[in-house]
Amino acid sequence: MDSVYENSRIVLSTVASNENSRNEGNHSYEQESEREVNTAKWNKLLLTVFAVSLVFALGGLCVVSILYVRALTQQSAQTNTKIMKRQLEELTANCSRVKDDLYIKDSMMKDLTANYSRVKDDLHIKDSMVKELTANNSRIKEQQSFYKAFRASNMTAFQGKLYFFSSDKLTWSSSRAFCVSRGTDLVTITSRSEQAFLQSKMNEWTWIGLSDLETEGRWVWVNNQTLNDTGVEFWYKRQSGKSEPDNWTKDDPSGEHCAIVKYALNYLKSWFDVSCEHTYKFICEKKI
Repeated sequence: MDSVYENSRIVLSTVASNENSRNEGNHSYEQESEREVNTAKWNKLLLTVFAVSLVFALGGLCVVSILYVRALTQQSAQTNTKIMKRQLEELTANCSRVKDDLYIKDSMMKDLTANYSRVKDDLHIKDSMVKELTANNSRIKEQQSFYKAFRASNMTAFQGKLYFFSSDKLTWSSSRAFCVSRGTDLVTITSRSEQAFLQSKMNEWTWIGLSDLETEGRWVWVNNQTLNDTGVEFWYKRQSGKSEPDNWTKDDPSGEHCAIVKYALNYLKSWFDVSCEHTYKFICEKKI
């Protein structure tokens, strides 16, 4: 019984000892777990503080960078402003010099233009004088030549005109060309007395400077006067049939467009229109 009791005490002691050991183990595990939890919390806290510090550091660095860049920009802007101001001053000075040069050149150009105008006017006056003198000289030479021809060919003077009576026979246009080449033209009859004088000197049918070559029926003298302008005309009048000018086409299909004087008729009725291609003597005339 005592041994049983003793065994029971040993068993109880063993059980109690095992229980105490279990309790102590549990307590140590709880402490270890609590220590690990605290370590994790401190680690998180430290990481958080580090992250916040890093953010502030980065922010400060950005601010410093911005301030630095702004300072550089302001300095560069000031430098550029000074350079641009200096360049503007130089350009202004150059502009002033160029403006002065242009003003001087403009004044010189005005003076040159004025001088050119004066010289041009002088040359124009001199050129006009030269042309006028040349024309006068040509007229004088023509008159001298005509007077020489007049003396050589026994030309006839009447009422301020000189007349050359040809001995050759030419067409109307050739007759006029001959007269013009000698500074005269075919005769223009402007009065009854002139008609009578000329016809008295004729011995054959003779060309005068009258035609309607430009417009049929409109008779014009070589000096562009019409019969209405001169106020006289001495066409032949027939008793029967059409009077002169009749533009007869049987002899020349192109008609009759040039005038002659038939010397043997009444001087008041002695003009005829004939073909300009016929050949007759002619009279050249020049005013004196």
